[in-house]
Amino acid sequence: MRFPSVYERMFPRWRPRADLRPRGVGQGAPLRLSWLGTAGYVIESPGACVLVDPFLTRGSLLATALKPIVPDEDAIRRHLPPRVDAVLCGHSHYDHVADAPLAARLTGAKLVGSASTCAWGRAAGLPEAKLVQVPAGGALVHVGDLEIRFVPSRHGRVTVGPVKVPQLPGEVLTPPRGPGRVMHYKMGGAFGILVRAPGVTLYHNGSADLVDAELEGERADVLVAGLAGRRGTQNYVARLLGALSPRVVIPTHHDAFFAPLERGVHLLPGIDLDGFVSEVALRSPEARVVTPGYLEWVAVGERGENAVIATG
Repeated sequence: MRFPSVYERMFPRWRPRADLRPRGVGQGAPLRLSWLGTAGYVIESPGACVLVDPFLTRGSLLATALKPIVPDEDAIRRHLPPRVDAVLCGHSHYDHVADAPLAARLTGAKLVGSASTCAWGRAAGLPEAKLVQVPAGGALVHVGDLEIRFVPSRHGRVTVGPVKVPQLPGEVLTPPRGPGRVMHYKMGGAFGILVRAPGVTLYHNGSADLVDAELEGERADVLVAGLAGRRGTQNYVARLLGALSPRVVIPTHHDAFFAPLERGVHLLPGIDLDGFVSEVALRSPEARVVTPGYLEWVAVGERGENAVIATG
């Protein structure tokens, strides 16, 4: 008999439900996205490729707590697509921004995010021409055939049992010297990221809260919904679904990010994926939940139709 490791006891292995993993070829889909772990994604359209919140370094829990966050260039190179036009950051905590400047530098992409995100970009040696600073009120950015709106949002309230995880509010306005520790990565404000591709629209909500008024009049065929902190935000899922009326819902930021992707998906403490799926079914019966694993591609048809985990 094999006994669970300490890591598996802390962070249980995810066992995907087959009914949440529709399979298909997905050729010719106007939008494809691949999960890089945490809140990170590759998003591809016929005319552009962007990264959102890429974090691939994934040091151990002990190293993360005690040491500076040094981007793992080998891991980043191993999982980057050959072409990246922009790297987008919804906020500037380490698990969203620590790898983003190096990913931009390695690919020649622009780094797009808050003043704090851009400060980390300068610290990594990115020139000003490669930085796009998003003001607190949001911004509209065009990348190839994508129209991208940074939507002012809020960060979820994360707890581990009775312990509240610090949100590290504030900004980083001066480029830091050397690698930062976790507490140095201030939030820098939070944004949802609305991506309009030809024929399909996606909303990436990397942290489990929102500003309802900022989503008035918007719709999204695909909702990528951050789950860490879901229980700490009143009516979080109902509010997001009610605002955006998605046809496809993809959970994200539910995984433990203290081991390489190759180790497989393990869940953060307190994550209730089945409860999330049930809540989506209750609040929006017409929406379909799709749960990819690491590095799997989800192909999405026009208006969110025929979303499948691509097999080819």
